[in-house]
Amino acid sequence: MREYIKNSKFLTEFRDSSCQYPAIASDNNNRTFVAWQSYENHKENLIYNELLNNEVVEEFVLSDTGLTLRANIHYFKDQIAVVWSEFIDKQWAIRLRIKNNNIWSDVTSIIEGDALFYPYISDNGKDFIIIFCHQRAKHSDVILYNCGTQCFEKVNNIEKCYRPTYIKDNNDTEFFVYDCFNGTSYDVVIRAKKDDKWSDEKVISQSKYRCAQPFIGLSKDKKVVGWYENGPQSYFSYNVIDVEFENEQFELSNYHALVENRNWYNNVFLTSNNKGDVVFAYTIGKTNIVCRTRVENGLWSNAALLSLDDTNCAIRPQLTLDDDKKLSYVWQYSMRNGHQQRNAQIVYNQVNLEDLVNYNDNEIEVKVDAFVQPIKAEKKIDLISEKEKRQWLSENNIKDNIYFGDIHGQSNMSDGQGEIDQYYHYAKLDAHLDFCALTDHDCYPDVASDSEWEWNRATRNVFNGEDDFSAILAFEWTSNEYKHDFGHKNVYYPDSDGSLYTSVDPNSLNPDRLYSSIKEDGGLCIPHHPAADWGMVSAATDWDYHDDEVERLVEIFSRHANYEKTEDTSLYTKNISKFDNHCIQDALKRGYHLGFTAGSDSHQMEHGIEGGIVAIYSDENESKKLWKNLYNRHSYATTGSRILLNFMANDYPMGSEINVDENIKFKISVLGTDKIKKVEIIKNNQVVFYLDPKGNKVDTIFECKKDKSESYYYLRVEQLDNHIAWSSPIWIK
Repeated sequence: MREYIKNSKFLTEFRDSSCQYPAIASDNNNRTFVAWQSYENHKENLIYNELLNNEVVEEFVLSDTGLTLRANIHYFKDQIAVVWSEFIDKQWAIRLRIKNNNIWSDVTSIIEGDALFYPYISDNGKDFIIIFCHQRAKHSDVILYNCGTQCFEKVNNIEKCYRPTYIKDNNDTEFFVYDCFNGTSYDVVIRAKKDDKWSDEKVISQSKYRCAQPFIGLSKDKKVVGWYENGPQSYFSYNVIDVEFENEQFELSNYHALVENRNWYNNVFLTSNNKGDVVFAYTIGKTNIVCRTRVENGLWSNAALLSLDDTNCAIRPQLTLDDDKKLSYVWQYSMRNGHQQRNAQIVYNQVNLEDLVNYNDNEIEVKVDAFVQPIKAEKKIDLISEKEKRQWLSENNIKDNIYFGDIHGQSNMSDGQGEIDQYYHYAKLDAHLDFCALTDHDCYPDVASDSEWEWNRATRNVFNGEDDFSAILAFEWTSNEYKHDFGHKNVYYPDSDGSLYTSVDPNSLNPDRLYSSIKEDGGLCIPHHPAADWGMVSAATDWDYHDDEVERLVEIFSRHANYEKTEDTSLYTKNISKFDNHCIQDALKRGYHLGFTAGSDSHQMEHGIEGGIVAIYSDENESKKLWKNLYNRHSYATTGSRILLNFMANDYPMGSEINVDENIKFKISVLGTDKIKKVEIIKNNQVVFYLDPKGNKVDTIFECKKDKSESYYYLRVEQLDNHIAWSSPIWIK
């Protein structure tokens, strides 16, 4: 291990609390200032540490009674200012606290509202400057707040902007950098202000992919911006560019994609000092943090490792560089997947740039994690036109519509690729979904805090308010990431209410307790990858735990495997190993009444295209109605193709439990996106009806006698292109 890495200091102890989102600043007198959010037993605090010569000399609790999120810290004229988002009294606020003459001010709310995120603090040479993001349905603005004048100003002209940063140069020109949604993807944009006159917004990113999380610094002669971007098939890159501003025009030069690879997780941070030295840091997967230093002629040094390189999680780096070229940095550290502690710790270290650049760790950047690599099958949206769908519904006398969605996927709030707003934009505009749900993990790579849950809720509410799209509030309960192998289950709520119940909480640490808790909130629970065998731990569902009242469906297909039966495989999944006696038919055989969904479980922002999707019958694309019809099992699953399917028994829809005295009459109607290879009715896990239609459309009837005991029937349709659709079962008593 590099000698400087051995000096890493754990500022927190994971046995005491889980600590996230560190921030750091420094002066030129060997003082370093660090802040982070601490979470324990649903209580959150914002903690401040001051270090002198790398030793903690002060610890202070900055926050009071609210839920704190994503602090940022800045040193200016012997003052320390900390800004953060806080959820308090059922609304969000941007809050501020300043230390002056060794005395902390009271906590100040500079603004309150529904969705106020990504605060960043700097100075304009006179006063502290705060910029932040104010999100609403169809709008997301970057707001500038001057702490001296106490005035607000909108920065952006583009409709939807996020994650702003700010700097002022030696010519008294202020620069604002942020990422923005351009209607199809995300750009990084810069805007300048001088003498109260604003420039136009200039796109400085260089690709069509999703660009996010920009930071700006000052080199000796230019502004330097760094950001990350991600695209199809788990692609990501870390990018830098030089920016000049003269005669009210921006000039760009020295663009570099420093790293290109495939993985699931991205964080970046860029810092500079008053001498024009610039350092850019970024994550490699979830396990390492490296950095590069800008050198002559706009070039960059080789990569140098900052984190411990011990296979555990090293994420969310923050850096500060003093004028003596001492780089101080912090990051969030937690254990890798498996039966290990889920709390996160804050790690601090300091190294001289001259020492750092002697180490070359470029090999870390080119490593490929096989587990996160994409499915090889062609990914496309197979769908039937709206006109054809309406005609098919009319022919079948179906008054409801069919809406397609993906309700299983992650962002970098847990262990996925991309931002949470990008997740919703992708679902709506890239995957052309009618609805979606974001199911970030409750305890990986750390314990999800209540502030993150409120952030999730607020963002869901924003996108649920957009036209022709619904967002369902959800999370993934991830039991096997801590002490037990109960399997993974997604929890869904019908509206904006509902709590986060993690598998490390006493009231939800096993399935029975989880079921009881979400019943009180009106939640729905859906297990997924029920037979998954990942070797290090079991992610398979423990079917000894079940509750018909809340566990109403099961995910039959995702990017991991086809889980109808143990032996099933598919072109459209990774076909991971499976445990015997854990698949869908095994659960149905136990007598469980489970409808079917499918999802992507995409961690690389390809939900709705990779893996499966779920179709829900509903008279309206509205989250409460979608949730209700999902709860009632009026849904079917596909491997990704948007096949139209209807399956009824004696005019009762799929998902029904019915009592009949006479024979059963099943009505089958299918409109495929390709020619149909076979149509089957499965009764009690056995095929009792088979049809080879030799076309893409099926309309037929199947009649049979009822049994003395309860039986279940479901429809399975397979196309020539190997796409499959499964109806939810119907139970006949």
